Amino acid sequence: MHVRVLVVDDNLDSQELVNDILLINFRDVSVERVLDAQGLRKKLGAAKRSYDLIIAAAALADPKGVTALSIILNEFGAYRGKTVILEDAPGKVPRGADTAGLPILTKPFSLDEFGDCIRDICSR
Repeated sequence: MHVRVLVVDDNLDSQELVNDILLINFRDVSVERVLDAQGLRKKLGAAKRSYDLIIAAAALADPKGVTALSIILNEFGAYRGKTVILEDAPGKVPRGADTAGLPILTKPFSLDEFGDCIRDICSR
């Protein structure tokens, strides 16, 4: 099964780490990357084929302060069950009704934790 992934993070080192982990976990994967919230909107709005997985940095926001998580949940809700949020420190992402059921991984995360999470999402 081909897995199509969008990585949303303004930290290039994090993007490289996530890319490497994806290559370890999936035989057939294509990874696209964006560095900002506007890029996220453009990629999701223009996607001819939907993404199987979105990995987004919690702290990423547009100039108005709208976070990547809010963009995904409020503008592209079909991706809710295909999204993993990465937070820089415990508790940076508010837990509540909006984030219920969303996998939120705190950096630094283990390779096993990350791999289990993404394989679970992509097997649905």
